Amino acid sequence: MAVGEKVNLPVLIRVESHSAMGITHPVFDEPDGAGWHEWIPPAGDWTPIEFQSSDSSMTAELTGAPAYVRAVFERSEGERFWGFGERSNAVEHSGSIVEHWVGEGPYQLAEYQLVEAITPRWAIRRRRDATPYPIPWLVSSRGYGVLTECDEWSCHDLRAESTWTVIALTSRFSLRIFAAGSPGAALAMFSEVTGRQPIPTSEWFLGPWIETADGDSVVGTAMLPTRTHERPHRDRERGRAVDLHGRGLKSLTRLSPVISRVSGELFASAARKRLFESSDGRAITYTAYRDGREPPFIEQAQLDFTNRSSVEFYQRLVEEALEDGHDGWIEEAGEFSPLLAEHNSYPLRYHRALAAIARELGRSPARAVGSGWSRSAAFSPLVLGSDTGPSAGFDGLRSALNQGLSAGLSGIAFWGAQTPSDDPIAPQLLVRWIQLAALSPLMLMPGGKGTMPQALPHWRRWAAFHKLLVPYLMAAAGEYARTGMPIMRHHALTDPGDEFLIRLDDQYMLGPDLLVAPVLQPGARKRSIRLPAGEWLDLWRSVSVADDGSLHPTTRVVLRGGRSVMFPAPLKEIPVLVRAGGKVPGLDLPG
Repeated sequence: MAVGEKVNLPVLIRVESHSAMGITHPVFDEPDGAGWHEWIPPAGDWTPIEFQSSDSSMTAELTGAPAYVRAVFERSEGERFWGFGERSNAVEHSGSIVEHWVGEGPYQLAEYQLVEAITPRWAIRRRRDATPYPIPWLVSSRGYGVLTECDEWSCHDLRAESTWTVIALTSRFSLRIFAAGSPGAALAMFSEVTGRQPIPTSEWFLGPWIETADGDSVVGTAMLPTRTHERPHRDRERGRAVDLHGRGLKSLTRLSPVISRVSGELFASAARKRLFESSDGRAITYTAYRDGREPPFIEQAQLDFTNRSSVEFYQRLVEEALEDGHDGWIEEAGEFSPLLAEHNSYPLRYHRALAAIARELGRSPARAVGSGWSRSAAFSPLVLGSDTGPSAGFDGLRSALNQGLSAGLSGIAFWGAQTPSDDPIAPQLLVRWIQLAALSPLMLMPGGKGTMPQALPHWRRWAAFHKLLVPYLMAAAGEYARTGMPIMRHHALTDPGDEFLIRLDDQYMLGPDLLVAPVLQPGARKRSIRLPAGEWLDLWRSVSVADDGSLHPTTRVVLRGGRSVMFPAPLKEIPVLVRAGGKVPGLDLPG
């Protein structure tokens, strides 16, 4: 925080509770019909309760069973709210209730009938704000931040014009307050306390990656099918890893803490006090698709990473993956913990255990995660966005941008969108996905046999461009490590005093000097961009692009900032501007 910067604090009005007796837990509260689940706070009287508070915290202790506890704060006119972890439905959440529960989704509404049938009930929420990586963290346009330090179910109620409320179903209600003068300063304080992602130890960690068993000469990494532990396919995996390495590629696999009963001895070994257990000492099992995704229905259980024996058990499985030649993995299925009290914190324990295992083995693999919770960033080197199905169309592309911006506003720097499988996707939409992926910290693309051949020239070009950006992204990573400023930056962090810019969720700063404006409408060949103050170099009108994707400087085209400009956006381009005088290692720009 800058010396002399004004510090703002939230103004607390009251703290009160409401009994949870006779009220269905929100996770098991069924939606009305086939629509979205809209949770409403309990009706009736809320009772004021005693609490302890200071400028940096607020705590209320309850006796007896957990209850709904809420703290109500003043809301200033025009005050806006961001953060909340990775969210698909929005970046700024005024006028809504934002729930904090680790789970699958969100999906298209029509998809839930199937998804709910194959997924454990506690791991799926039919909500627009559903996410596998929630963080009960709010950052205000007034410059303060508030972290709810409760691992149980909670939410923020931002519907009122003059107040905002945080609610938790808990017996110990605790808030941590970060008083600052800007959203960026509050975020820096938050990430310093809760932990920041480690800087990638190799540049190839940032991609481009492609999800395929065969690989491609234009990519830096290939991912292999899920490693389910019980399938006897290690020889096949070793062979693929050798082949990929021979072609100069890296090999990744997938790891899961879900152990199924059909794995026989592996399940029996895990069940020896390593799985979540009921009060009678039996493993808590549930029936669902494998990891919630692949048929058939099988009986499954989850490893308990609070148990040192479980960590040692899983370390052997990690050692196998490394012995098979993999250079890293994706840590999946962090959303399925069956214990309500520990459900949200499970991804934290899971990823922390895998980080400790890698450290114990003296290795630095590429570790990507798809789930998380408060304080898990320090153990999650790379974060993958929530799955977005191709049926979502351009709305899915917009959702991915929402995810990246909200993740950045929640202290996550190394993030990449999970581009949908290309088989049923429209070619122009796939191209726009490729462009967004290339202008993200981590570039990830699926493989497939559908429209990818049509998009392959675009994939090659933008994969090459992303590789050019890696030195710039690594420099921005150093800034993140020092200050907490994410790589993908909402204007609330870079231009907090510009009321026009902070309302925009369809453009962003990538690092300190690149302004990116994705094309989010079908058929669009131009779009409006709001330029921040200063002068901006129109990248694509100032360079020529060779067949191999390399850039060559031509004549500088400079635009004056502080205004809106209608910008060309042909299918071959995503609008990108460079701050005049900015340093972008890897890009040869006209002087």
